[in-house]
Amino acid sequence: MSLPALLSWADRHSPLLLVARATRSRADSARAAASVLQPANPEVSFAAGPRFGLTGTGVDVEAGISQQLQVAGERGLRLAAASRLGELTDAEIEQMRWAVHAEVHALFHRALVEAERVRLAEQVAEFQRDVLGVVERNAQAGETAPLNARLARAELAQAEQSLVAARQSRNVALLRLALVAGWSPDAPPSLRGELDAPRDPPPSEDLEASAARFTPLLRQRVAAVREAQSRVDLADREAWPRPTVGVQYRREGNPTSEGAYDIVMGALTVPLSGFQRNQAERARARADRAVAEADLAAAQVQLRVQLAEARSEMAAAAQRTRAYGAEILPRFAENLALLRRSFEVGEIDILALLVGRERFLRIQSDALAAQLDYFVAMAALERLVGVDLWQDEHSEGTPR
Repeated sequence: MSLPALLSWADRHSPLLLVARATRSRADSARAAASVLQPANPEVSFAAGPRFGLTGTGVDVEAGISQQLQVAGERGLRLAAASRLGELTDAEIEQMRWAVHAEVHALFHRALVEAERVRLAEQVAEFQRDVLGVVERNAQAGETAPLNARLARAELAQAEQSLVAARQSRNVALLRLALVAGWSPDAPPSLRGELDAPRDPPPSEDLEASAARFTPLLRQRVAAVREAQSRVDLADREAWPRPTVGVQYRREGNPTSEGAYDIVMGALTVPLSGFQRNQAERARARADRAVAEADLAAAQVQLRVQLAEARSEMAAAAQRTRAYGAEILPRFAENLALLRRSFEVGEIDILALLVGRERFLRIQSDALAAQLDYFVAMAALERLVGVDLWQDEHSEGTPR
């Protein structure tokens, strides 16, 4: 599986994204709650009882219906707050989506590096088998000490152990990639790709301009400020009095010859804003807005420092990788062959051979570590910038 295909798969199946996208239901529930025409239900009252008088007894009946109203536009502000919450949720989902994108980038390259370590370990193990064969033949011919054969067997055992460890590291890298991408751990993905040649990162000015435009972190912080401001507006408006209007019907029993009286009255009740003016919710909303604004300001300041740090790490790793040059890394197998030939013709002894092999292997390992640092730093920089630094140029290569 190539990197673009794996990124597309992760965008659809990553468990982190599945959980993040499920949070849209919270914004939907806020919209449903805000769409209610009035927050209070109508109230119906009924009363009945006798009327006692000097001339007799009558029956009084009273019925009424009332409705509390929000007349300050609270419903519109609740809908606006729900819409802002939806925008904040979408921004948080996008932030998580891009974080997964960058993490898959890093883990994909880590798996390629670990696959390259396996290839080197296989070459070393094969080299030690050949060396052991040469030493055993020389020992049988009496041309070398038996101790050299024992040393060669021990080095082969160590090379085989290193191969097992390298394969385990590769498997762990693939499983971590499967975890983030949402791939089944029963059959981790087989990767297709080659390690790209290192590049220097773009200039700081370009990175800062791209980050200001694309980074999901800043957009999430801006959306959080807007959502907090909408709740401040709503809390202020909900401090307004809520009048209650209603209609009352009353029938007064009259035992005299005049008969009962039918009375219809309109009712209006307006609370006085004295003690309770929604102080707690207004203070809480303003505190949340202050925190959101501080988070945005801090993110804007920290982003420049983080960009500079990530760019410096990527540039240093690229320089370290290029320091090994194109003439050293691809020639590991050739260097081992030269060592073996020198050993076979007697130009070097087994100790010099092992020292040379270990030196070449250390150089290869250091170069791979520099490449891994480069790709990890590049993924970290892309995560901050919000876009890929370059289009994917991985050749299909062979399965890893």
